[in-house]
Amino acid sequence: MIIFGKMINKSKFFILIAFLIISANLFAQITVKPLPFNKDILADSVFFDESPTRQVKLLHENWKIYYEGAPSNYIKTTVPASFSGNETMVYETSFNLTEDEVKNKSVILGFLGVNYSSEVLLNNLSIFKRASGEIPFEIELPKDILKSDTQNKLLIKVNPKLNSDNTIPVLQRFLFPSNQQGITRDVFLKIVPNCNISSVSIKRLFDKSLSKAQIDATLSIDNLRSISPAGPLTLKIKLTPKDRQGTEFKYESTIDVTDKDVLNNTFQFEVQNPMLWSPESPNVYVCRIGLYNGAQLIDETKKEISFFNIAVSDESFTLNGQSFHFSGTTYFLNETELTETNIYNRIFNDLKLIKNTGFNAVRFSKSYPNPYALKICQELGLLSLVELPLNSVPEEMLEEAEFQTRAVHRVQEIQQQYRDFSNSFLLGLGSGYLPNSPVTERFLSKLTGNISTSNIITYASFYGIQKSEIENLDLYGIELFTRSSDDTRNFLSDLNNSSRYFLSEVNYPNYVGSASGYLVPNSTEAQAKFFENTINISTQEKLSGFFINTMFDYKGNYKSFFAGYSKNNNYSLGILKNSSSANSLTYKVLHSKLTRENKVTIPIGAKKDENKLMFILLALVLSLIMAVLINTKKKFREDCTRALFKPYNFFADIRDHRIISSAHTFILLLVETGSTSLLFTILLYYLRTNILLEKILLSFGSTTIIDTLNQLAWHPEKCFIYLFVILVVKIGILSLIIKLASFFIKTRVEFTSIFYSVVWAFLPFTLLLPAELILYKILSAYGLNIITIGVLFLFLLWILQRILKGIHVIFDVRPLPVYLYSILLVLFITGVTVLYFQLANSTLYYIFNAISQYKSMPF
Repeated sequence: MIIFGKMINKSKFFILIAFLIISANLFAQITVKPLPFNKDILADSVFFDESPTRQVKLLHENWKIYYEGAPSNYIKTTVPASFSGNETMVYETSFNLTEDEVKNKSVILGFLGVNYSSEVLLNNLSIFKRASGEIPFEIELPKDILKSDTQNKLLIKVNPKLNSDNTIPVLQRFLFPSNQQGITRDVFLKIVPNCNISSVSIKRLFDKSLSKAQIDATLSIDNLRSISPAGPLTLKIKLTPKDRQGTEFKYESTIDVTDKDVLNNTFQFEVQNPMLWSPESPNVYVCRIGLYNGAQLIDETKKEISFFNIAVSDESFTLNGQSFHFSGTTYFLNETELTETNIYNRIFNDLKLIKNTGFNAVRFSKSYPNPYALKICQELGLLSLVELPLNSVPEEMLEEAEFQTRAVHRVQEIQQQYRDFSNSFLLGLGSGYLPNSPVTERFLSKLTGNISTSNIITYASFYGIQKSEIENLDLYGIELFTRSSDDTRNFLSDLNNSSRYFLSEVNYPNYVGSASGYLVPNSTEAQAKFFENTINISTQEKLSGFFINTMFDYKGNYKSFFAGYSKNNNYSLGILKNSSSANSLTYKVLHSKLTRENKVTIPIGAKKDENKLMFILLALVLSLIMAVLINTKKKFREDCTRALFKPYNFFADIRDHRIISSAHTFILLLVETGSTSLLFTILLYYLRTNILLEKILLSFGSTTIIDTLNQLAWHPEKCFIYLFVILVVKIGILSLIIKLASFFIKTRVEFTSIFYSVVWAFLPFTLLLPAELILYKILSAYGLNIITIGVLFLFLLWILQRILKGIHVIFDVRPLPVYLYSILLVLFITGVTVLYFQLANSTLYYIFNAISQYKSMPF
């Protein structure tokens, strides 16, 4: 018993050591990246809504971050800070409040961006949960939990996981910027009076001449009972031009205090001859709203607003009564990629460069933008297009009531939260939608039906032309991934009501760089020419405008096929590589085009053959080896003839131990695997920029799958070598599996016989060598169509049939069980794999959706 007890103690000891080692390895993987910041941003009092009655404190320093459930193993950091991995992380800090702030003030906790879902705990009590990505939000901290005599402990749990059908954005994000995880933007405390103006919504209605604007200001005032003595309150609204040039407008109204603690009311007043906002004259007013009790200021809030009128009809698209045309670009800023430059300076400099290029609008697609970007756009004279980060979502999900409800809530949050930073933005409902789909139309109609105001322009972006009108949707975007300007022109030639359409995303990857001219595909010159032609087409077809995708190259979560290979997942879609390289030919062409300066000449050059010399050389070498063996070795020629045309007799010879040269078999193995490897290398290289292939691989929800195939597709030399080795090993493993399966029958066959039969079953692959000499040129001329795919599929079935024939012959068993069980096994393995990915990532839905999108794209 004593010995047994000692053994148990030793076991516990080793288990404890193992647990500690595993835990140490796990926690050592925490990667936290503090992001650059600028405390001077607090000087922008309008951005944080700071006023004489409101104080803002940035919660930047003294944070800890650790895995949920492991608070002792933490890393000290500042905030904003991102982390890597898919586990829930906890951000922890503390703050002090005075007794007056706890009792006589309201304390608001604000976040400019947390990704993805978050839970807020104050003094170890959960007070708020949210799953809205990086949309900014504020919450009032409960007074009964706050402490004034000691530190208040604040915990933010952040779960970064995305999935295929329950998050926005979804897991399968096509050409999205890389996912930022953690508290990626500033966190702050706002100390406001107990009785405060909690929300403000401002609508502007113009007369026909635009000389008079009616303002409907809807205000919520909280904690009215805290005012003592309670009497009539005065609301004062003052509009002051930000540049101090122009007329100041004032409005006053008396508010009767009732026994209600919260008051919601709408105040209407007129503004005569307001200075209108436009890209040419970005006139902005600072709106100060003050709540007074007699002469005492109770609370004041302020925001920047602008006056403009956008109107959309079947005949025209106007801004302030004048015809308007989007000249825009998309803009992605991944705060987690910044190292030295602080976020706010970077945003300002980037948007200023966009403005100086000649653009008048910015589309913030596929991500929730930093709210500071909207503020700067309004001040610089750039229309902002802010949209729901949905792209290429299958119809099966769009029909789900839960997904629809989630999307409605997100749209409402975007509208509500971003209006506090700018009112010069259009609201987008997502992109990558299938055109003319009843399911899509119903989904978008539900979203537009839940938008709370009528004076905001809405749009959605489609893979093609949406021909039927969708209720309450003002503009229809068309996404272009084509590489031919003629394709685009033909595609848009029969467009009706063109003023309701705009080119929402014009893509042309530039991964070749500067070349001899625009005849070189995917070069800087070709990109410049394509963008120039697209702008001309947009004007000729009288569309509402265009958006070039994108201003700068950016990083994604996976290696893209369409956007060009990059070790760092960099997408070469930008006009510029980065904000410090404003000298590319594409930039110069667009700048001259948009600002109407002297035209920049784009050289024509000469088209280069993309066919790799290695394809021809390998096919020639392998063909030469086969030709030499067939013409010099009579035995080899006879074996090949019988194996190809009389496989039953040939496999019977193997079974009966007739002489089969091991040297010939080994050489044949090398030629077969070489031919097979070359075939798939050529196909992958041809498809290395194919959008459909990228979307199908993305449907599996695994970056490993798409990154591996991307690496092979863009590096044919490596691809051939890797496939060659894999196929040789695969033939050996297949032979071993057959040998292991033979233990269930009485017949015993040597492993060498099984190996020979498998090798000779692959003989037809040598017949493809002549075709592989010109295969890439054929694909380049005619494409990979359904007939080619069908022929390859039948060819692979032929190989499978030969393998099964070899099995039933060398084991001398009836063919029916061999074919039946083998087919069932293949179907079982395929079915289990498909079922797993379907249940885990809705893979089939995404694949079918990708095929439907591909059919609707203009080529």
